Amino acid sequence: MIEKHQFIIIGLGVFGETIARELTRLGHEVLGIDSDEQRVDRLADEITHAVIADVTDENSLIELNAGSYDAAVVAIGRNVEATMLATLQLRELGVEKVWAKALTNQHHRILERLGATRVIAPEFEMGVRISQELNYPMVHDYLGLDDNYFIVDFHTTEDLVDKTIGEVINGEPVEALVVKRMKEAHPHPDHTWKIRKGDRLVLGGQLEDLRDLVNRL
Repeated sequence: MIEKHQFIIIGLGVFGETIARELTRLGHEVLGIDSDEQRVDRLADEITHAVIADVTDENSLIELNAGSYDAAVVAIGRNVEATMLATLQLRELGVEKVWAKALTNQHHRILERLGATRVIAPEFEMGVRISQELNYPMVHDYLGLDDNYFIVDFHTTEDLVDKTIGEVINGEPVEALVVKRMKEAHPHPDHTWKIRKGDRLVLGGQLEDLRDLVNRL
């Protein structure tokens, strides 16, 4: 059973509202904060608490007992200064995890220096994801675990049917992590595993090695 947590979402635009709604749906306690009364009213009956507040005023977060929350997401739209002030104040109040939305590369660097535990660039990250999927149509999804190690989930093509995983990898320094067949997942398949039509293959490895493999396929 997933442990329930308390989250603060600052900024209830489309991005922040989506996070607040989903965390509430998952059973967590959510405090949504925005300076726009209409945004707060829209969520008032759908999340645990929704309040109007100016987070550039340090007293606002203190009065809301922000330091007692497990994590916060600073999802303010175009107000760079407010994002930075909120991030800094949340960290000073003792919030262990503060995720902040960045608008530019410079903003990203500043938020990291202010103590954000993770900086999010949703438009950039989604743009990269879409371009990767357009460039590699067989790729279903991918996940970067650090600067250069990725996990790639891709649809096997007709050309791969009846080939073994060993033949698919063909000496590339990547690891077969899972084969997804129908509704079942088969972890750590060996190199003799034979691909069937409709299989999805999850591989892990260095980005360049995975790119070389997918290009070859």
